[in-house]
Amino acid sequence: MHYKESYNNHCGDTGGLAYAMTDIASNTSRWISGIPYEVAFWESYYRNKKRRADLFRWSEFGQPCRFDCFDIDSFIEKQNISRPVIIDVGAALSYAMGTVINGGDTEIEYVDPLAPFYNRILDRYKINRPHIKFGMVENLSLFYNRGSVTFIHIRNALDHCCDPFEGIIQSLAVLKEGGILYLNHFINEAEREGYRGFHQFNINRDDKGHLILWNKSCNIDVSERISDYADIETFITAERRVVAVITKVKEIPSEMYSLETTAERVGLITKATIEYFHSSRRAAAYQWKRVVSIIGHRVMRLLPYSLLNRIKSMMGKRTTT
Repeated sequence: MHYKESYNNHCGDTGGLAYAMTDIASNTSRWISGIPYEVAFWESYYRNKKRRADLFRWSEFGQPCRFDCFDIDSFIEKQNISRPVIIDVGAALSYAMGTVINGGDTEIEYVDPLAPFYNRILDRYKINRPHIKFGMVENLSLFYNRGSVTFIHIRNALDHCCDPFEGIIQSLAVLKEGGILYLNHFINEAEREGYRGFHQFNINRDDKGHLILWNKSCNIDVSERISDYADIETFITAERRVVAVITKVKEIPSEMYSLETTAERVGLITKATIEYFHSSRRAAAYQWKRVVSIIGHRVMRLLPYSLLNRIKSMMGKRTTT
């Protein structure tokens, strides 16, 4: 079964839903164009000692692992295994997830497609934090065996990828039965960010309590589409974040997932990436975005948060706390 055929099967014949991954070239191009902003953002925080200290105070690395609407201590204790496989996907350099579970230090595997850039930042500024492993949530089953993972944490990252629904399917494929995919995201981030950079998809909870992925071209009721093989609970926190606790109850059917279609997707993404950088116009635009992003983020790190928040508010963007 070809990838496009497989994707249409699990998205259904509902028009815009097929947009999410059948148009791989344009999705990949949009994602690539957001890389300079994202890398420059993290480099500016680690380069500026004051902002780095602010980031580390916010980070929960080395602290008890706490989640909104979910007790991970109780969940891990019930697994009754000595070394649970816990991964933080789309982790970037936030280290937002605590590493102490049930009173003991726990190994967390940090996974991100921009790992090569982030690891250079860690090395350049001699930061004592675990390095990031390369991996893409849309192709997670190429990096982890099926049914091998205990818990997956994705925070403010699923809506940054090329295909968030495929990311959920891939996460469920590598989770063991009873394993949990935990999502925690700002509501409708792409709308607030004007669909700039990595912000191409929105995540929300509808009136029925269903998890919804959407943008201007597609609308996917995740709760409905995964109900046969996963239980899902959704919440809206006091901070207006949408949380989803997704428990795998049985294996993903072959029409929804296979290694063959995953490999085909990787090939198409690779092809789209080569074509992107072979274009002189796009390659030049990418390098220009790098320069602008580096300068812009370094200047922003010098501004007081009060002024930065006023600027963001004027632009209609979420403010920094």
